[in-house]
Amino acid sequence: MVALPGLLIAFMPIILAITAIILVIRFVKRAEARADERLKMDQENASNQQAQLQMMNELGEKITRIERLLKDVE
Repeated sequence: MVALPGLLIAFMPIILAITAIILVIRFVKRAEARADERLKMDQENASNQQAQLQMMNELGEKITRIERLLKDVE
């Protein structure tokens, strides 16, 4: 029984190092998951903005055609 505290003290740095490594790995995995989610959202936003830009261009073309038609009628 006397050797148990001595062993615990002897292995304490190793236990702390392993615990620190595990915590760092978990932190990195979570950060990576958040970065992946952010990238996915950015890609979706870019796609939505591109679709909106295309719709705006189409509306601009329609307005231009309507304006021409109105000028021709006058």
